Amino acid sequence: MTEKEDLVRLEVPRIFPKGLKIFIIGGGRACKALLETIMGDTTIEILGLAEINPEAEALPLARQLGIPIFEDYRVVLEMPQVDLILNLTGDKALEEELREFMKERGLETEILGGLGGRLLWGVLGRKDYLACTDPLTGLFNVAYFYRTLEEEIERGMRYGSPFAILFMDADNFKDINDQLGHLQGDRVLKAVGEAVVSSLRSADIAARYGGDEFAAVLPETQVDGAMRVAERVRKKVERLGESLGVAPLSVSVGVAVFPLDGITSEELVRRADWAMYQAKRMGGNRVFRMGPGKEPPAFFRVEDALSLVSQKGARDKFHRSHSEVVSKFSVEIGKALGLNRAMVRLLRVAGALHDIGKAEVASGEEDWNYKEHTLIGAYMLRHVPYLRGIVPMVLYHHERFDGKGFPKGLSGKQIPQGAQVVHLADRLHHLLEHEPQWKVRGLLKALEEVDKDTGAVDPEMISAFRKVLESRPRDQAFLSF
Repeated sequence: MTEKEDLVRLEVPRIFPKGLKIFIIGGGRACKALLETIMGDTTIEILGLAEINPEAEALPLARQLGIPIFEDYRVVLEMPQVDLILNLTGDKALEEELREFMKERGLETEILGGLGGRLLWGVLGRKDYLACTDPLTGLFNVAYFYRTLEEEIERGMRYGSPFAILFMDADNFKDINDQLGHLQGDRVLKAVGEAVVSSLRSADIAARYGGDEFAAVLPETQVDGAMRVAERVRKKVERLGESLGVAPLSVSVGVAVFPLDGITSEELVRRADWAMYQAKRMGGNRVFRMGPGKEPPAFFRVEDALSLVSQKGARDKFHRSHSEVVSKFSVEIGKALGLNRAMVRLLRVAGALHDIGKAEVASGEEDWNYKEHTLIGAYMLRHVPYLRGIVPMVLYHHERFDGKGFPKGLSGKQIPQGAQVVHLADRLHHLLEHEPQWKVRGLLKALEEVDKDTGAVDPEMISAFRKVLESRPRDQAFLSF
């Protein structure tokens, strides 16, 4: 988002004179939404609508409201008293051409397009715009993405209309935050968001899915068209790096198309998201769509897994499942570190589910690398809203404090604290798995073994847990089931 578009947010209250006169360029979905939400508002007058596509979505409503429709947007140059020209096409070349015409004629009417235009039509619409907008990038948020996705599925089932979705993830964005700071990271995210929007048509919807991930819905789009749009996004982001001083900058893009890749939102999101993961797995900065063959893992239902962990652990009195013990160890380590209750609750679930990705690795697929189980586990959990807090713990629980772990080779305080806790709990149980009971004496001995592996775990964490253990009798059972 440019400085000028940032200014839109500050000046919105100032551009609401009674009888505001607007000319709109673009009759797609954005225009239709605007017309629907300002019907009956006497403070706003639409002087005309320019659209060359006779099938554009907004045209029937515009005719119903008596709004003049033109094929040539340059008709606005002959209109007196136009307060604002709103460009909803996403075509910046058109906008620049119009500015040149206006300059030649000495006209100074304000033109808004891009993210600024989308922001303004949302404010004019007055209908829960902020509730469906990401405040950092100005794109739609994940809730609006899913609302649009369901609408397209309904339309596709009724009329047989194809559409595509894109999932996009900024490659190595964490490195930008770590090296340049979060302010620069936010600037990069805004620029990536604008690059995505400028690569789409006016009828397409771009959203920030969360963090450094973006998504888009492309109505009336087949496979070839979706791949072209995805490649356009990839190239635009790649060119951003040098201009922002953060080269290399790139995105991995996953593509899924209705109805070829699925007819439900879960199927489409799962395949687009997994395709994006495959693009990253192949080195990033590429576009990928899954063809026939291996299915992606199902999104995870935590209730089923916790039930499974409990059943496996109930088989006998002493030998509990690895996941259940790691869960209990994680809770005790978290308490020793003085973590708050909310964090300890997350550690309980993260310990239970830390190896869930091994279900896919162990399924007999020859192309899986064992070390990918952390990535797969995080992928399986990420779409469960109330489990997003444990995703970093699962993803990074095999990182080492010295930077020699996987999957990212993070080191020191780069590793999320929860992931370090689960890592330590995992190591302790592997050292004690053949013990009939877990007593303080045995835990202290296992902790010494972990400490000998210099660089494996944060020394401060080991020290804090040792103090708790040493405060208890050595023959005391540390865990009870």
